[in-house]
Amino acid sequence: MADLTVDEFIIYIKSRKDASGLNLSDLDLSNLVIQNFNLRGANLSGCDLSGSDLSGSDLTRANLRGASLDRAILRNTIFVRANLTVTNIREADLRDADFTGANLSGAASNSGQSTARVIGANLHKSNAQNANFTNAILVRVNFNSTHLTGAKFNGANITRMSLQGANYDIEAFDEAIGV
Repeated sequence: MADLTVDEFIIYIKSRKDASGLNLSDLDLSNLVIQNFNLRGANLSGCDLSGSDLSGSDLTRANLRGASLDRAILRNTIFVRANLTVTNIREADLRDADFTGANLSGAASNSGQSTARVIGANLHKSNAQNANFTNAILVRVNFNSTHLTGAKFNGANITRMSLQGANYDIEAFDEAIGV
């Protein structure tokens, strides 16, 4: 159960810049502006953050399991060691986001032709096993030492993507663009 209601959280973010460690699980936080906010270690599992702007926020070690980040603006957002398992990131803007050591296993970035923009993101040493990057824009993404077995890259733009030391299935890139 969440520590705050949606209305209480909206009041909270207007007066503070720190919600580290709060339990906000299963709340509908869609379409909120939560820029440059500290959400380190927060429990956002099952949250609907679709359409929200979390640019510049710190979600280090946050639990986003099963959350929806569809159409979210996540530029320069920090997801270091965050749990993003089975999270939806369709049409999200993840430019220059940092996913170092994050768990993205089973995450989905596509829905038909809708794509996530993961330009310049750092996924170094993350776990993206079985993640679905179909049709995603993955330009200049650092997947070094990342676990990518079972991940899908059909139609993804992987221009200048780095895979040094990554564990992946070579056939996953057969239908990728920019190979």
